[in-house]
Amino acid sequence: MILLTIQPERVFRLIYKRGVYRCDLSKSGMKDFAYQYDWLVSQMKKRIGPPPEGVKYPVWAWHQWRKGRKKPDLRCERWYCWPKGAKFYRLEIEIPDDKVLLHDFDAWGIILNDGLLADSEDKSDKLDKIYESLSTEEKNEFRAKNWEGVFDLKPVNNDWMTRGENIQATFWELRRENIRSFTPFITEGKR
Repeated sequence: MILLTIQPERVFRLIYKRGVYRCDLSKSGMKDFAYQYDWLVSQMKKRIGPPPEGVKYPVWAWHQWRKGRKKPDLRCERWYCWPKGAKFYRLEIEIPDDKVLLHDFDAWGIILNDGLLADSEDKSDKLDKIYESLSTEEKNEFRAKNWEGVFDLKPVNNDWMTRGENIQATFWELRRENIRSFTPFITEGKR
């Protein structure tokens, strides 16, 4: 499967020096979301198999960015996401299909905010009522099952949600031999 990932220069250099990059959640800005990442890891183990020894969290990439486009728009990455003058690389990579788990970007944002996935306001209200009536243990089970909807990639675009437009990919590690090409860029800073 051909994917694209955007990585800081230090990660790019690490891949070429050591031959492999493995995510360290403690060094990322996402460490406050360990519960959600641990849930995703459990799903990856179930759906694509266990990680290599020493790997705890996945590497992220884009499978599809903005419905039908494969490549993330570097204008967005350059201007909005990072401080001015940071050096990044957009890497085109190839990972075996059976080593990749695809999921919806917008649904993942709801998961990060500890929300429930629903494709309409009415369904969301119904899910919230059910959820609030449960014990803590039942809530955790209910939420974990609901979150599996992140893997439903059938397009939906209505007043309540968008699904299937931006598709992310996770996999256990990124090896030098996975890189097909790369594009360096310098950020312009947040506008």
